[in-house]
Amino acid sequence: MKKAILILIFLSSLAVFGQENWKQNVDSLCTQSFQAYGDHQFEKAQELADLASQISAEKKYKVGLLRSEFYKTIATQELNPSSFDPKAVESIIPKFQEADLELEVARAHTFLAGVYSYFGDVERAIQNHLHSLSIYENLNDTLGLASVHTNLSLVYYDQQDYEEAFRHARISMAFDRKKGDPRRLHSSFNNLATIFENTGPIDSAIYYHKQALDIANRINNPYSIGLSLSNLGNNYAIKGQLELAETTLLEGLRIRDSLGYSRGLAHTHNCLSSLYLQMNQLEKSEAHALKSLENAQSASELKVIRMAYERLMEIAEKKSNPINELKYLKLATALKDSILNESNTKEITQMMANYDFEKKQLLDSIQNAQLLREQSLLYEERLKVERNQRIIFMVTGVLLFVLAVGWWRRYKFIMKASQIIQHEKERSDTLLLNILPAKVAEELKEKGKSEARVFEKVTVIFTDFADFTKKAQHLTAKELVNELNICFKAFDLIMEECGLEKIKTIGDAYLAVGGLNGDSDVRDVIYAALKVKDFIERRNEDASIPSKAKFDMRIGINTGPVVAGIVGIKKFQYDIWGDTVNTAQRMEAACGLNKINISDCTYELIKDDHRFDYQCRGFIEVKGKGAMKMWYVEPAKTKVGKLHLHNGV
Repeated sequence: MKKAILILIFLSSLAVFGQENWKQNVDSLCTQSFQAYGDHQFEKAQELADLASQISAEKKYKVGLLRSEFYKTIATQELNPSSFDPKAVESIIPKFQEADLELEVARAHTFLAGVYSYFGDVERAIQNHLHSLSIYENLNDTLGLASVHTNLSLVYYDQQDYEEAFRHARISMAFDRKKGDPRRLHSSFNNLATIFENTGPIDSAIYYHKQALDIANRINNPYSIGLSLSNLGNNYAIKGQLELAETTLLEGLRIRDSLGYSRGLAHTHNCLSSLYLQMNQLEKSEAHALKSLENAQSASELKVIRMAYERLMEIAEKKSNPINELKYLKLATALKDSILNESNTKEITQMMANYDFEKKQLLDSIQNAQLLREQSLLYEERLKVERNQRIIFMVTGVLLFVLAVGWWRRYKFIMKASQIIQHEKERSDTLLLNILPAKVAEELKEKGKSEARVFEKVTVIFTDFADFTKKAQHLTAKELVNELNICFKAFDLIMEECGLEKIKTIGDAYLAVGGLNGDSDVRDVIYAALKVKDFIERRNEDASIPSKAKFDMRIGINTGPVVAGIVGIKKFQYDIWGDTVNTAQRMEAACGLNKINISDCTYELIKDDHRFDYQCRGFIEVKGKGAMKMWYVEPAKTKVGKLHLHNGV
């Protein structure tokens, strides 16, 4: 119905203004389509672009057809982010350049930057933004420049580089103030406020969100109003103004629900879930978390999906539901690790592709050599009939020489190809062994699958850094990752030396197990724990390391049965499950700073080993398990059986 009305309006305008204005009408429809796209009215943008496309097709107006199809494509993809396809837009750019449509080239690069940011490809996102920036500078397009700087600010914000995010946000704000476009000003205020939410002060974030809301109300844009109310309500919650936060968020939810925009609804429901969790209204919090998850999955918003899982995990913890708590912890962790797992999978896939390619080249070269030989023999037979014996001998000699050179070159090529194939196979095997235990990797290569196994007696070690979140606030993102890498590399070497199998890291936590491969027992796990503790203590005593980069830690150990195997059929991840793992984590949680806390099960297995000293802690209450007997363990202080830990780690 809407489309029919638009067509009637267009036909009426033709009758009034005459046939000479049809090009202007097509261009106007394209401009309106892009404006609707910028206001997140994607269905309206589709309809306007589709109308422009129909008229351009009827009039055989190539430029209009090219522009309208582009605006229709980006609106359609934005309606369903799971359909994002950068190739469809990349293929249009050369056509725009040929038609001298520089503005559309810039907009295409901006759209591609957004798509690559969505996929997590920051390098390509920034490259496309810089392409747009260069074009807008040549065109002296102030609004375009402001838009690119806003988007760059968001990219750096996602990377937690707040200094660069602020720089681009302020450049964008300067352009927008100069131009005075209310929609652009709303975007700039909202962007600046979002950065202040993470850097503080929160009052600055509230101030700029209020400025953005005033503009949204002034231009009566429901999308912008819903966005600003949601952000403002979340800020009130952070500040502790819970009733005001609830009123504001519910109003934002009402507006976003009327628009039916899944991405926005996912964010607002998540904010409400967090608020009700803060207010200890667990049922309301859970209902909004599930709504957030539903809408985020519909919009393929991975970050909000992970946030919804984390919220549900917190709710399960408050409800004392360890099964759901562990379930949502695993789901959130899987999403956190997905980028690394995807990167590993891509590398393996690329190696296998290289392997297949080189093998195909080898087969092609053998076939070509065989074909050349057959052709040469036929040619030689023809020469015997047509020429005398002397010429035949001369030609045959030349052909044999050529064949010898050709075969020699083919031989060298085959040898080189074989070496490349072997090298790539070794690289692939090495990468697989970095992901999976050796026996599981061999089973996977031989059978294409690996069965889960039950181990009746293994010893699980679980470590965690104390007050990690507070420590992390004093480090930049690069410094934080570097310090964690130093510690976890040392832990990896210790586990390898003691014959333990590293399972995974979860944030600042480290999980390993002894007894899976038959090369280690409970004493090796205790020995590894002492070496980890010794490494941290010596590092904390090092005067050359700044205090903000020094960590205290807790170590928990438990012995018992586990199930071990591979999760899923893609992006392989070897993991262990069972109450033994949960108890090891509880041992860590109940541990003192820089101590090693072991369960009574583990103590019973090593109590006669005089290389260790034990301190009974008695029975301690453990969440979900009741009172459990625990022991501290450390190296024996007597000379007999004393452990030597300083051996190169």
